[in-house]
Formats: sequence, structure tokens, C-alpha cells
Amino acid sequence: MEKRIIKIIYIGIILVLFGVVFFIVVFSPSHLRANDLKKSTKTSSASETMSFGSKKEGAVPTIYISGSGGNVSPMNSLLGGIFPNIDTKNDCLTIQVNISDHNKLTVSGNINPDDKSPIIEFATVKGTENGELYSAAIKVAMRYLVTHYNYTEINIVGFSSGGTGAVYYMIDNENNKSFPKVDKFISLDGEYNSEGQLQFGESLQSVIANGPILKTPMYRYIAKNYRKINSSTEIYFMEGNWNFSKQTDGAVSWADTFSIYHLLVENKNVVSMYLYPTKYSHGNIPKEPLVQNYIKKIIY
Repeated sequence: MEKRIIKIIYIGIILVLFGVVFFIVVFSPSHLRANDLKKSTKTSSASETMSFGSKKEGAVPTIYISGSGGNVSPMNSLLGGIFPNIDTKNDCLTIQVNISDHNKLTVSGNINPDDKSPIIEFATVKGTENGELYSAAIKVAMRYLVTHYNYTEINIVGFSSGGTGAVYYMIDNENNKSFPKVDKFISLDGEYNSEGQLQFGESLQSVIANGPILKTPMYRYIAKNYRKINSSTEIYFMEGNWNFSKQTDGAVSWADTFSIYHLLVENKNVVSMYLYPTKYSHGNIPKEPLVQNYIKKIIY
């Protein structure tokens, strides 16, 4: 009888341990989960793709590109989570480019000359979702940064349509040797197929492997020109799993934000993708602690 009780206890312990391991593997934020994808596409975590070599001698800033809201408030929330003691008005450089007024440039804030990882916030006017217009505005900001700080490398974090603008910028200007090389690009709930959703008979797995069936002009432009993106740029796609049944963050479909994944794999970029659980819908995603922690690990 005693042996039987011991055996039952032993089996119980094994089952509990198995349950813990299962929970960690399946519900880990860095684990891509989308209707239990049986994907042939390999995804990687930041720890697998990050390089921990010697720190670069020159400063490598990160420019945080806001979405179509027309201000840097979302980036303030994001940076406040990454650096709890940051004063974004004084510890960051803020650049606003008004595409409605001949790309008028407004700059405020500061960059510490001794800082090896300066922070720059960027926004254009409210309602900007056009990748071409965004690209032109980012180009104005880059020209300012090169002129005043002589940066040769830069990281980009693009939120929502800011991600669209960043990809267009990398296509339109990567061969411009006077601009800083993009070292890492993080797409935070970015839009690359005009909010295109899964079509009949299509799966997220097939989108990741081969691209979408529905190809909007936005996607077609990227598909035509993606090889202009520097293949040495590390690229990270992040998307919020806010509504699992509809596969969306409340605004951008998973099938949209991951639609260009296969193109950049074909371009031989190091590409990672994260579908993370969140209670925040699209507009508040920069407040998500998982997002803040991922970005901090990847860049800093």
C-alpha cells in the first residue's frame, strides 16, 4: 500500500513538471503561435540572432518612428518602459517633418555627445500612411542627422505605418552612401499589405512561406524592390496577438504584418518574427511590457 502511494505521488510530480514545461514552451512570448501553425519556416529569437561582440566605437543611434497619429506620444510610452528614468523631452532628440508644409523640419531636445546609443523620436503629420511620403520625410530627418552628427550607422524602430515608411525608406535610400547604414530594423505591428486579411483557402503559414494571395499596391511595391534593402540589416517583425480568433491586433492583420517575411528571407537578411500575447490593442501596443523588453534586448 505504501509503495502504491509513493508511486502515485511520483506520477503526480511528473505530470506537474510536464505541465510546467508545456506552459513555458507554448505560452512563451517569443514563441510564434497562430492557430497552431505547423510552419516549415524557421523563426528565431533575439537571443539566437543577436551579436554580443565588442561595442562599436562610434555612436549608433536608434530612431523611433511613430505611426499615423502625427506625434511622438506612442514613442514616449515605449521609451518610458524601456528606460523608466528617461526624460524624453531632455534625453532624446525629437524630429518632426511636416509633409504638408514642404517637409518643414522641427527639432527639439538633446543628444549627449558621449552617448553611444542616442535616442531619436520621429513623427510626421497626422494621418500619414503613405509609404512614399513617409520615406521622403524620414530622408529629411536622416539628412539632418548626418549633417549635425555624422552618424554612419543607425537602428530603426517603426511602429504601425512608421514601419511601412521605414521599409520604403530602406528601399529608396539604402544605396545612398551619404546616409547611415541601417544596422537593425524592428517592425512593431507594421503594415505592409494595406491591412490585407487571409483569403479563402489561405493560411498564415502559407503567407509566411510564400506571401499573400491578395497583393495590394503597397505590397507589390515592396515585392518589386525588396532586393534594394541591405542584406546585412537584421530585421525583427513583432505583432500583437490581441484577438486570436480574428488574427489581428485590432487594426493590422497578422497576415499583413508578416506578409513580407519571405521576401527578406529570400534577400538573405537575418529575419526574426514574434507573435506576442497582449491585452493592448494596436494603438496602445507601445505600452506593452513584452514589446519594451524585446526592443531593449535587441538594441541595448
